This record gives sequence, C-alpha cells and structure tokens, in this order.
Amino acid sequence: MLRALAGRRVIFVVGKGGVGKSTVATALAVAFAEAGKRVLLGQMESNRRLAGFLDLADAGGGPVEALPNLSVLTIDGESALSEYLGLVLPVRRVQKMVVESKLYHHFVAAAPGLKELMTVGKIWYEEQLVVQGRRKWDAIVVDAPATGHVLQYLRMPGAAAEAFGPGLVRREAQRVMELLVDPVRTAVCPVTTAEEMPVSETTEMYQQLRERLRMPLGVLFVNRVHMAPLTPDAVPAVPEGASALVADALRCAREEAGWAAINRRYLERLREAVPMPTVLLPFLFAEEFGLAEVRALMKNAGRQPAPDPTGASAPC
Repeated sequence: MLRALAGRRVIFVVGKGGVGKSTVATALAVAFAEAGKRVLLGQMESNRRLAGFLDLADAGGGPVEALPNLSVLTIDGESALSEYLGLVLPVRRVQKMVVESKLYHHFVAAAPGLKELMTVGKIWYEEQLVVQGRRKWDAIVVDAPATGHVLQYLRMPGAAAEAFGPGLVRREAQRVMELLVDPVRTAVCPVTTAEEMPVSETTEMYQQLRERLRMPLGVLFVNRVHMAPLTPDAVPAVPEGASALVADALRCAREEAGWAAINRRYLERLREAVPMPTVLLPFLFAEEFGLAEVRALMKNAGRQPAPDPTGASAPC
C-alpha cells in the first residue's frame, strides 16, 4: 500500500463524515513515520478522534511531536493568514497592529474563500519548507473535512487564480494550484465504507476530483469491511435445546454474514464507478479503538497485494 503512494509528498485523505478518514489518515502517517520518513499529519479542522489516537491534548499553535518522526498540526486559515503576514511584514510591531485591528478581522470574516485559500496555502508552505538544506517533511498527510467542505477548500486556489488580476494573490494561488494538480507530489485518497450513502458520495466526489479539479488520485480505502465467507442463508438455524452461548454465536454469525453480503454488493458498485487502486480495511471488533487498532489496520493492509493500478480491489 505504501508503495502505491511512494514519492507523493502531500496526501489528502477525503471522504464522507463518519467513514474513518481520521483513522486512515493517522494510520498512513504512522506507517510512513515508522518507515523512517519525517511526517506531518495535518488536520484541516480540529479533530478529537485524531488527537485521541495519538494521545494529544492540543495540536494548534505549531507542529506538535506525537511520535518519533511524526508531528501533528491543526491548519487554520486565520492562523495561516497571520503567519503569512509575519513573512511579508517583518516588523513585528506593524504586524501586530494589522492583526489586532478591527478592520483586519472584518476583512477576514467578510472575504469569501479567504480562510480556505490560506488553509490550502499553508499546506503548500509546509511542503516547500526547507530546514538546514533539506525538506523539513518527507510526507504530509492531510486529514481533510467532510466531502462537501473539502471540495470547497480544493476549489479555492483555482477560483482565486481566475478571479484576481496579475499580482500577489494570483501568483500565490497559482503556486498552490501547481501542487494540487502535480501527480508526482500529490495524491488524493478517498475513504469510504461499502454501504449505500458513502458509496454514492464517493462516486460523486471521484467525478469532481477527476473531471472538475483534475487532481491526481492515489488509493481508495474501503473501511470497516465485513469479510464473512458465508451467506446469511448458509448459517445454520439455532437448534432446539441449544445453549444461550450457541444461540448467540449463531445469531452473531448470521448478522456478520448479512453485513458481508451488503458489503460485497456495494464493493461491486465501487469497482464499476470508482476504478481506483483499492485497499480493503476489515471491521475490527474492539471495545476501544486506539493506536494499537490503527496499527493493526495498517498491518492487515500491508499483507494485501499491492493495489492494482487498474482499480481492482485487493482481497484481504
């Protein structure tokens, strides 16, 4: 799986809310870090789930080291704009006067798309950052907001480049656009579950990414896949006089087989509508879902064959 993303420096993890984006983003970041890469895990909106995986109280105010080789940063558009002003207004007193003025705050609140543009611009800035003669980050994994919101973020650089005449804003927007559409540096990895609503939304997002935004795609992750080999009808009925334990086990088996049948049906639809290299992540039965379970998912993914570039799903 990591081989399929080799060389990509910025990986956007996108998808419908609730399908496991933060889980997959964390898993990718941890896997890259444990492979020896220096990784920034950026969240475009504050996310308690991601912080919980890595036992972080706060990831704002600058990259926070979570694990060896892995730092976490909450990327906020207003903070990114203040940081940018610090670069173009080197006199700290002048910068403070601008940022603390009422006019500045009214401008930030009123300017359409400014926060989204600055958020994506911050990702570009981190990708470009050089420390002691080398890139600070080998890989940046971005835990993106839910589908509709992230598409709005990704559209903004192109909209700004078209809307503004020659000058600073157009130049900066074009630089960000060059990163977003560069298949050597960037990849978008959708996450979904094999159910009706997530599959429909993933199909629509895939079309938007390919046809409108023309962004390079990476790997499709299908999360929480039930892998039971039996159909529900093949699970024996509860025999008369069976113990409560046997009865419960058979009921659970029938339920698991039912979920597996649903997942198989929607996986077929995904293969037709979203022809991307695909990795299946199994449903994990666990009371608590933390870093150990994240690592277990990646270990399972690592045992799968390399994703087929034609879009065929790799079996577990």
